[in-house]
Amino acid sequence: MFRTSVIPSRVVPSLLLCPALAIAQTRTRTGAVVGAVRDSAGQRLSQTIIRLVGSTDAIASVTSDDSGSYRLTGIMPGPAHLFARRIGYAPETLSVDLVEGETRRVDFVLASVPVELQAALVAADPTRGKMGPFNVRRARGVGSFVTRDEIEKRQANSVSELLRYIPGVGVMQRMAGEPQPIQMQRSGATTSQTKCTVSMYVDGQPYPNGNVDDFPPMSIEGIEVYKSASEIPAAFRTRDATCGVIAIWTRDPDAAKRRSKPL
Repeated sequence: MFRTSVIPSRVVPSLLLCPALAIAQTRTRTGAVVGAVRDSAGQRLSQTIIRLVGSTDAIASVTSDDSGSYRLTGIMPGPAHLFARRIGYAPETLSVDLVEGETRRVDFVLASVPVELQAALVAADPTRGKMGPFNVRRARGVGSFVTRDEIEKRQANSVSELLRYIPGVGVMQRMAGEPQPIQMQRSGATTSQTKCTVSMYVDGQPYPNGNVDDFPPMSIEGIEVYKSASEIPAAFRTRDATCGVIAIWTRDPDAAKRRSKPL
């Protein structure tokens, strides 16, 4: 038979108080660190992260406010290391030795450093500006086009020489300087229907009785050629433009002048 022991009622409160007394005897008062963050010119820096090195507690990291001030609490007594970091500035680490329950001031002075940003290529919209319509029609694939790159590659002495590279096109003109329609030979046949007067445009405007060689290749940004009425876009379609169109787009005069200078 087991014997049950009875604890006197006056002893129970003392036993219940023992754990609380033990905790009270071992509890340590934590400290805090306050301060401000400035740059080398004395300007206060907001959005600076200050962190207690080696701690994973959320409370061990704060961000400076608009006045550059910060407050970091809950730090155990003893030596501690504080780390400050902000974009555009060199990081800084400072040490502090806290006494139990103490609040110490630690100010940071950060030195600015250049920030190397990743290069971004910004491409101009080819559908805008003077050459926008040219590029839009070129993208559709109807007609023949001579770009500035091709003009430089060909190194032609005249526009008529450039046009000879377009299959099915032959430019026939009279004496230089004489106003006349442009004749385009659209096929290899020898009948009277193989020659047809084409319309000419310069920078989107009609250029009647013009001569393609009125413009040196250095002054041209692009050329559009439409060899038949079915190819002619709405921008150039008139009752008279039934045999084809040659549209010349000139360059910015300053750009052409810079290009013509010897290297």
